[in-house]
Amino acid sequence: MLPLIPCENCHACIYFFAVGLKGEATVKAGTCASVLVVVLAVLAAQTSACVSAPVPEGNQPPVISSLEAKYMAVDPRAASEIRCLASDPDGDEVEFKWSCTGGNLSGAGPVVTWRAPNSYGDYHVMVIAKDTNGGSTQAILTLSVVARPASRGCCGR
Repeated sequence: MLPLIPCENCHACIYFFAVGLKGEATVKAGTCASVLVVVLAVLAAQTSACVSAPVPEGNQPPVISSLEAKYMAVDPRAASEIRCLASDPDGDEVEFKWSCTGGNLSGAGPVVTWRAPNSYGDYHVMVIAKDTNGGSTQAILTLSVVARPASRGCCGR
């Protein structure tokens, strides 16, 4: 299952990400009408249907240099810290907006904690790094919820 992300400007367009070899894809977006993508497909009739404030001319979007999880594979209901390193070429302040396809996120800013659901499988954590002038960049990380190793403990398991 590919993660769905609503357009940050109008929430009407929906994008899906094709996941790369390392489970990551990066997407750069200006405004809905002029989306610059690395790996992106638009599942809407027309992207021009989105209406958003124009990005100031000459503004460059933030750059995400890394998106990393402390643990890429976790037990059900376990947690992993996720860190996004982003900067803005223009020196603008960068804000972060996080979402996930399963489990839940806590925290804010460049570091959040993802708590895995109780179901096994792959889950996607998405981040949007947005500058104060409307430029934004998105990235995705895929984490796995895996079975705990068989215990050789006392309880017959």
